[in-house]
Amino acid sequence: MDQNTLSIYIHELRNQCLHMQASFNLFNQAVNAGQSQGVLYGGQMILMPASQISSLLWPTRARARGRGEALRKVLQLTEKHALNDRRLSEIWERSDEKTEEWINKTKGQNVIFDLVGDPAAVSDGALTSESVYRGYNPANQIFTYRGVAYNLPALANAVSDVAGRVNAMYRHLFPEQAKAEDEANQKAIAAQQEAEKAAAEASEAAKAETKPEAKPSEKTAPAKKKAPAEKAAPKAAAKKAAPKASPKTATKKAPAKKAAAKKTAPKKAPAKKSAKK
Repeated sequence: MDQNTLSIYIHELRNQCLHMQASFNLFNQAVNAGQSQGVLYGGQMILMPASQISSLLWPTRARARGRGEALRKVLQLTEKHALNDRRLSEIWERSDEKTEEWINKTKGQNVIFDLVGDPAAVSDGALTSESVYRGYNPANQIFTYRGVAYNLPALANAVSDVAGRVNAMYRHLFPEQAKAEDEANQKAIAAQQEAEKAAAEASEAAKAETKPEAKPSEKTAPAKKKAPAEKAAPKAAAKKAAPKASPKTATKKAPAKKAAAKKTAPKKAPAKKSAKK
């Protein structure tokens, strides 16, 4: 295999490894969120790049076996490998016919099309993975497609092994491009960390602002209720002061009348005495 052909295959193998990593990310997010359709979609998406990697490195057709041997030699891969699975490498070949074969194989039986759970648990042990068209069993982490079971942790470990070897060769063939990608990844990671830090600080600031605002509102509410009572007190006092003013005025008028009576009485007495003389 010439250098240019090898470079193309290594580049494609690396892309498929990245695609499988992205598929596992989607799958895990769906599992954590409890989204059944997302789990089934993510599991099927995992099988796509896994099948591509398997067929590139362990092809089943005779005319392609030389290419597989050359690539495995460069990557130092042995024949005994989890990705060396014909069911996996040919999963998308004659896909319509394989669906028909599964229907004929399970004719007259109870089947499940889309399931997230243990098929034995939902059928009292009557059904196995062969009766499931598409499903994922969280108990053993088996993903089933058209009645064929695939161990997802085993696939993840197998692709991780291949990805390490492919990346090492990629750096050897494309040193400048690998360096530029490393720098871009570091910047992206730093930007993500800064964004997470800013989001955390904003969240803390929002919490800090919310707590002080809650306390004044509680204190202000009683103050508003007390304000009308304080204003009403002077008005009530003013109304009571009016009746008190009238008795004082009456006591002042009464002594004035008595004083006038006392002065007129002594003047009349001498007048009577002069009449007798």
